[in-house]
Amino acid sequence: MIMTHKIKIQSIAVLFVGLILMGCGGKDEPMPVPGTTTLSLPANNTACLQGTSASGTAASVSFAWRSATNVDNYQLVIKNLNTQASETFTTKDTLYTTTLAINTPYSWTISATNVSGKTNSDSWKFYLSGAASSSYAPFTADLTSPASGTTIASNGAVSVQVTFQWAGSDPDNDIAGYSLYLDNTNATTQVISSQTASTATQTLTTGKTYYWKIVTTDKVGNTSVSTINSFRIN
Repeated sequence: MIMTHKIKIQSIAVLFVGLILMGCGGKDEPMPVPGTTTLSLPANNTACLQGTSASGTAASVSFAWRSATNVDNYQLVIKNLNTQASETFTTKDTLYTTTLAINTPYSWTISATNVSGKTNSDSWKFYLSGAASSSYAPFTADLTSPASGTTIASNGAVSVQVTFQWAGSDPDNDIAGYSLYLDNTNATTQVISSQTASTATQTLTTGKTYYWKIVTTDKVGNTSVSTINSFRIN
């Protein structure tokens, strides 16, 4: 009788320990965020020549990229650099074809996504032309500094030196120069004309909001106009 009682106690103890071990096993490890994908086509900073549609205003473009690890879906984001409007397409493949307006510059990126998050690729640019041309307009410059919405501290000074930085590119690699437009209303005042460097410094008055943009010109006179960034000096 005593032996049977001990066996029951031992069985209960083993069951209890087993339950504890099961409880301490923890949850499944979360899925890692996706790896980074590499873009393939359309190539960066190039003119993309495609057969146009029947309307003569649009063309079919295929986008391709390398597969990434730990991916559920890919998000292809295409931005019209003239209008700054973006479209997003979701796919499980590494190839996607869509129709876009011709004679237009675009940028595109891929986001690899899963339940844990997403990882963004680099951003590439291309110019979609319905027919070959001897010269294409430059891509709109990317404004890097000052970023839009930035507040620059004057630390009590009545004026501050502000350095402007941007990045330009062209399908033909024939950029002739950049012009900086800067004022307190809508960036229509030219303060620097046709310089080759992609940086400039201006002395600006404290207590004002400024708006700036870059106009890029190539060697045959084609131009492109960037977006407008704004910043304030306090």
